[in-house]
Amino acid sequence: MTVTAWGQRLSPVTPTREVSAREYEVLSAWSADKFTGRKAQQSAKGVVKIVISETTQSGDDEGLHDENGQPIPWEKTAESLRKKAPILQQTTIDSFREVNAQQASLRRSFHLAIDYELVDSAKSHSTFANKGDPWGTYYKQFPGSQGFLTFSRVGFSPDGRQAFFYVSNTCGGLCGTGTYVVMENSHGRWMIRKEIVKWVS
Repeated sequence: MTVTAWGQRLSPVTPTREVSAREYEVLSAWSADKFTGRKAQQSAKGVVKIVISETTQSGDDEGLHDENGQPIPWEKTAESLRKKAPILQQTTIDSFREVNAQQASLRRSFHLAIDYELVDSAKSHSTFANKGDPWGTYYKQFPGSQGFLTFSRVGFSPDGRQAFFYVSNTCGGLCGTGTYVVMENSHGRWMIRKEIVKWVS
């Protein structure tokens, strides 16, 4: 397993599965909420491009550990997620786990009001191989970007109205977050219902 200098852990699994159109709808709606429009976060001000890993990651490689340093089983993680977000259905969690059994390659199928670029994580690792100021080099290569965004695949409830995914964004040495997101479709629009922060740096 490769660990990039900006904190991303690259799984050796070869991307093989196709991301569905409705997954792009969900991920686009989340991205729009965070980076564009009136509701964009203050930290997104001035962002003119979103840089996205072209390979999905489920977040398992960023797994939490107990006080003895042992990985916390997914069942306990799922239980914790349900406690923090009671609206999250078990079937949605199960769908998330199933669809993320393999990585997938993202395509330019996002619908965003801002420019975006899909980047090969492994190739971009070379940007950070140089000593000195790797993040300075990164932002010279991707000026006006939010950092480096990685999405998981999206799990859906059986009726297709609830979506659940994982997203991480790294933006510097001590700048980044990993978050589970619950979204629901209301009158044809995907809305964020709950965000559960997994880690912050």
